[in-house]
Amino acid sequence: MFWRFVRKELLTHLLTMRLAVALIFTVLLAAMTALTGSIDFSRNYAAYRQEVREVEEELEQVTVYSQVRTRLVFPPQPLSILSRGVMQAFGRQYSVNVEGINIYAPALSSNYDSQFMKTLVQIDFTTVVGLLLSFLAVVLAFDGICGEREQGTLKQVLTNPMARGQVVLAKLMGGILTLSVPFAIGFGISLLIMLANPDVMLSGEDWVRLGGYFVLSCLFLGQVYALSLMVSTFARESDTALIVCLFAWLVSGVGYVNALPSLTRYGVETPPNQNYLDRRQTLWDAHNAEVRGWQQQNPPPGDRISFGLPRGGVLRYGRPEGYDWLVRLEGFQREKRLKLEEELSQARWAVWEPLARQAYEVDNWAILSPISTYQVLSQQLARTTIDDLFHLSKVGRDYRETLISYLRGKKAFASRRWFTDDPLDQEPLIPNSLALPEGVAIQETELWRERMAWVEEQDRRIAEGAGRHLDLSDLPRPGGEWQRSLGSSFELMTPGLVILLLGFGASVMATIARFLKYDPT
Repeated sequence: MFWRFVRKELLTHLLTMRLAVALIFTVLLAAMTALTGSIDFSRNYAAYRQEVREVEEELEQVTVYSQVRTRLVFPPQPLSILSRGVMQAFGRQYSVNVEGINIYAPALSSNYDSQFMKTLVQIDFTTVVGLLLSFLAVVLAFDGICGEREQGTLKQVLTNPMARGQVVLAKLMGGILTLSVPFAIGFGISLLIMLANPDVMLSGEDWVRLGGYFVLSCLFLGQVYALSLMVSTFARESDTALIVCLFAWLVSGVGYVNALPSLTRYGVETPPNQNYLDRRQTLWDAHNAEVRGWQQQNPPPGDRISFGLPRGGVLRYGRPEGYDWLVRLEGFQREKRLKLEEELSQARWAVWEPLARQAYEVDNWAILSPISTYQVLSQQLARTTIDDLFHLSKVGRDYRETLISYLRGKKAFASRRWFTDDPLDQEPLIPNSLALPEGVAIQETELWRERMAWVEEQDRRIAEGAGRHLDLSDLPRPGGEWQRSLGSSFELMTPGLVILLLGFGASVMATIARFLKYDPT
C-alpha cells in the first residue's frame, strides 16, 4: 500500500503542467550555464598552461639569485563549471619571492573582459537548483495536504489501511522522486557538456565530489519540499499555504542571500586602510635608517669607483672591491628585509583580518537559509569558496618560507651571485683602482669607449651561448598541497550538512505530528 501511494503521488506530479514548465526551464538553463561555464573553464585553463610555460621560461633565464622569483599558478577547478564560487573574482596566481607574495587576477576570464560585465550576475547550475528547482518544490508541496482537504480527496486517502505517518512519508518520497527527475536531467546535461570539454580531466576524487554534489542537491530539495509540506499541514486553505511558502522562499532565497553580505558587515569593525599605510611608512623609514647607518659605518671603497653597469637588473663588469662591499651590504640588508616583510605582513593582516572575518561570517550565517546553505556546501565541494582562497594564500606563504630556506642553503644572500653573474675570475673592467679624471665628461673619454666596447663583447659572448644562467633544477616546487583534500572539504561541510539534515528531520517530524491531529473535513 505504501509504495502504491508513492507511485500515485509521483504520477500525479509528473502529469502536472508545473513540472513540464520547470523541466523545460531546467534543461535550457542547465545547458546554458554548463556551456558558459565550460567556455570560461577552457579559457582559464589555456591561460593557466600559458602561465606555467612563462614561469618555466623565466626561471631558465635567471642568472642571479635575486631574480629567483616564481609564480604559483593554480589550475581552474573542473567543478567550478557547476558552482563558480568566489575564486574567479580573486585570481589563481601568486608571485612569490623573498620580499613577499602578491596575488594576481586571472589573465583570461569572460567576466573580466569588460568593466561593465562585472556588474552582471553570472549564474551556474547550483543557482538553477537553488532557485528554480527549490521554487518547483514549493509549488508541488504547498497544497499537498490542505489542497487535498479542499478537494475532498484527503478523507478518501485516510480510509486506506495506512497510518497517517506513512501517508506523510509517502507524499514526501513521491515529491522528492518527482524533483529528482528535472534535477537528474539537468545534472546529466551539465555533466555531458563538462565531459565533452577536452580540457576537463576528472580525477577519482572529482567523481566522488560529483556524487556528493548529487546527494547534496537531493537532500536540499527534499528539505525545501518537507518545509512546504509542513506549511500545508498547518494551513487550512491552499491560498494561505502558497502565500506563506512563497514569502519564505523569497526571503530565504532572494532577500536573505543578497542581504547577507551587507548584514555581516555590521558588528565587524574594519580599521581604515590609512592605518596600514602609516604603519608601512614607519617600518620602511626605520629600515632605511638602519641601512644608512650601516653604510655610514662601512663606507664604499671610493666615491668614483665603478660598482658595475646595470644590465637587465644584473650588475656586470664591476670592480672586485666594489663587489666585495656590495656582498657585505646585501648580507646585512637582506636579513633586515626579511624581518621587514614579516612586520609588513602583520600590518596588512591587521587590516585584512576583519574583512576576512566578514567573508567567513557570510558562510556562518548562511545556515539560517536552506538555499544559502546549499550554495555554500556546493562551493565547498567544488573548492571555490573563500576558504579555498585563503588556503591558496597559505600555500603561497609556506612556499615563500621554502624558497628562503633554499636560498639560505645556497648561501645566496651573502654571495656575489646575489647581484652579479660575473665569474670570480672575471677580468675587472677598470684594471686599476684609480678614479676617472675630475672634470672630464665620461662620454668624451677614450676610457669610456673602451668600456663600452668591452661590455658589448661580453654581451655578445653571453648571447652566443656562453651564458651564466643559474642551475635551478633543485629549486623546490610546490606539490599537490595547493588543492584542498576531499577529507578537508568534507570537514568544512560538516556544520552545514548537519544543519540540512536536522532541518529536514525536524520538518518531517513536525509534519507528521501535525498531520496526526489534522482534521480532513
